[in-house]
Amino acid sequence: MKFLLTLLGVLLFTACQKEQITVNDHASDTFYVDNANAAMRVLVQGNTASRVFVLFVHGGPGGSAYGYSTDYVQQHLETKYACVYWDQRNAGAAQGNANVANLNLPQMTEDLKKVIQVLKARYGQDARVFLLGHSFGGLLTASFLTTGTYQALVNGWIVVDGDHNYPLNDSLTRNMLLMMGQQQLLLRNHPAEWQPIVDYCQAHPGNFTFEESTQLNTYAHEAETYFEEVKKVDVLAILRQGAIRYDVPVTTLFLNSRFSNNAAFNRELAKTEFTSVLAKVTTPTLLLYGKYDFICPSGMGEDIFNHVGTPHKRLAVSPISGHNPYIQDESFFCNEINQFVEQYK
Repeated sequence: MKFLLTLLGVLLFTACQKEQITVNDHASDTFYVDNANAAMRVLVQGNTASRVFVLFVHGGPGGSAYGYSTDYVQQHLETKYACVYWDQRNAGAAQGNANVANLNLPQMTEDLKKVIQVLKARYGQDARVFLLGHSFGGLLTASFLTTGTYQALVNGWIVVDGDHNYPLNDSLTRNMLLMMGQQQLLLRNHPAEWQPIVDYCQAHPGNFTFEESTQLNTYAHEAETYFEEVKKVDVLAILRQGAIRYDVPVTTLFLNSRFSNNAAFNRELAKTEFTSVLAKVTTPTLLLYGKYDFICPSGMGEDIFNHVGTPHKRLAVSPISGHNPYIQDESFFCNEINQFVEQYK
């Protein structure tokens, strides 16, 4: 009986203990943000003492944030600022049930708001947050910044090969595949690969169905691999490395990715655009794209640049990158972000 009372006392004491929050130049904090039946894993890594947080909003839907913490990013960003790697609901190492009813863009926008609120509650209300949206993360961050007064929570918007307008993206992808494909055929570069892409684009000029959009995206992923100047990206190897480094369950990564990739809400996303409301965005904006990105062509960055309401904006295009400049042009990626954050932190 005495043992049970002692054990109960220990449990009560530990339950009341405040969670450890690391404030130094080499932090590595992992915690979960609970919202609407999802437990979303967050890794805060790097210089939390800087009070500057670069919040990575990953692609997908169904991707993971851990792959962005490369050795180069650790050396050139995390030493200066805290990088926040957030796994969205039904993505990465996030937990919870399937939550089909809550897997939608408005709910994910609210999730992002809560993640920022938790960061400020943990590390101080004076924390300066920079949103970094990659690929689908561009759409999610665009949704966040154009909702109510949410943009007041952040100091800057960084779009890395992001998508904010799916119908426009499909048109730009099709046009780029067709133009570049025809050029490559004339040069006799990978003709067996380019010919079916060109034929498909010529047969599908616009008003794309969801199935056509999916096929264009598949061709876009393939296309950048046909250029020698673009560094090849082994996504599976990156996920495996991240899973080992950050103790992420591989099964969870796989199941979340499979579920989100096949979720019905992808059909709704295919019709979503934020170009018409970007004038609301007064937050300083940095747009980074790759010359060889067929998935989210640099024309997407031009559209954001032409429509945001802020005069504090910059568009930069890597001459050697495809869809993943944080791996394919690391110095470009980190230098641009460092200069932007230093200017607006």
